[in-house]
Amino acid sequence: MTVVYSLVAITLSAIWIWWKGRGPTSKECLPHYRGWPVFGNLFQVRRERSELTFSEWTKDLGPVFSVKLLHNRFVVLSSFEAIYEALVTKGNSFSGRPTKNAFRAEVISEHFSSILHLQANQTWKKLRMICHKKIKMYDTGMKRIEAISMNIIQFLVEEFKGTNQTSFNPKDVIYNTVMNTMMTLLLGKTFTKDEELFEKVMEFEQGAIRASSPSGRGVELDVFPWLRFFGNKTYKTLKRLVELKKQVWEIMTEEASRGDLLLKEGEEDVRLVSALRDALAEEGSGLTEKHLRSVITNDIVIGGTATTSSSLYLFLNIISRHRAVQMKLQEEVDRIVGSDRTVCLTDKADMPYTQATQLELLRYSSVAPLTLPHTSLEDIVIQGKTVPAGSNVLVNLYHMHHDEDFWENPFEFQPERFLGDDGGVVPASHPNRRHLMPFGAGPRVCLGEALAKSRLFLVIASLMQKFDILPGAVSAPCDPRLLEHGLVLSSAPFQIIANERLLN
Repeated sequence: MTVVYSLVAITLSAIWIWWKGRGPTSKECLPHYRGWPVFGNLFQVRRERSELTFSEWTKDLGPVFSVKLLHNRFVVLSSFEAIYEALVTKGNSFSGRPTKNAFRAEVISEHFSSILHLQANQTWKKLRMICHKKIKMYDTGMKRIEAISMNIIQFLVEEFKGTNQTSFNPKDVIYNTVMNTMMTLLLGKTFTKDEELFEKVMEFEQGAIRASSPSGRGVELDVFPWLRFFGNKTYKTLKRLVELKKQVWEIMTEEASRGDLLLKEGEEDVRLVSALRDALAEEGSGLTEKHLRSVITNDIVIGGTATTSSSLYLFLNIISRHRAVQMKLQEEVDRIVGSDRTVCLTDKADMPYTQATQLELLRYSSVAPLTLPHTSLEDIVIQGKTVPAGSNVLVNLYHMHHDEDFWENPFEFQPERFLGDDGGVVPASHPNRRHLMPFGAGPRVCLGEALAKSRLFLVIASLMQKFDILPGAVSAPCDPRLLEHGLVLSSAPFQIIANERLLN
């Protein structure tokens, strides 16, 4: 009976919404496909991979069009020109985040308290500044990132060696490696996968990805929040995520207090948790524990772990099938680094093929295909089309990275796209580099871009230095059109064989 009541309530509410807003307004002039009454284009969009549907629609509707999903109307941007104009040239006008019909984001972020979900206000700027300062992306900070990463990558290498050249699924060890980089940044220490903090952080990250897809399961809660009273599965997940956030914060606070006792007199405290605690204690800071909990879970855990671990996992699937690419990577690392020392970030400038492979991985995988929705703060013209103020804007990075009108053979993995005639990496001004925005662009560019790129380079180069990666007993497609979707794209489970290289 509960299901029947729920369906009746949805139908009545939908009819009311349709009746209330049945007439088009003067601002609804963007190209769009006619949808169903009430439901709009909901049944025309591939819910698990909506970016693929939007890429097809771009061929008919152009690079700026609208789509209606239930009561939510989105503006979709697909071409490089439209995306660059919106995010960079007119970035301040698109720096807002949705708060209307965004129930899931509101719950997960504790009333939009994370950097990802906050409006571009003073609190947002303060939190970004704190994280930037502690991550220390430049100068000596890169050495710290390198030290953190290499200690953990050594664990990754030993885990691969421990498989004794048998077929195995590398997903867990890749995830643990990336997650422990973030744990070290936050708390100055690593954790094993069976420790309580690690288990809860992993549960939060994986649950949030499943529950947050902009057009997947659970989107009905954004329009009809009252469905939470009728046994909605996504809402049960959301409730668990809120509970997990509080538990993670409590455990991290305890860990930070224990860490305080271990600091030597005069020693610099480089832990991000400490910086956030200090900011909270400042008079007039405007920060609350909600902000800190959300920054740690939404921004650091999800933002710093999900995309990088998914990219590296997919890299192993790709590289096991592309022996020629693997041999070129190995030749370069052998020539520049050799076998007697570990890879360093200073090697990067002398390893153009590895850099090009990293760039091609970011393009090919596009693990964050739509990014989080932006909101237009005023009426603004993009590529000759007026985007009304208050519009929720989806940026289809996936289409830009696989646009057949720009990229030759976009669904083939070709690092050479990012190499010049002289064998060096093409400069940032090169069209291929300009058409690559895996971390977004403009005022809301990803906070951890430099950290993510550094980790990708170190892991790729280190694995190629030590191993031949071969296909294992279980296979899965690595074609980006066939990846699994949540908030980020990911490969289905597969196995590899890691044969240790024997070098003189």
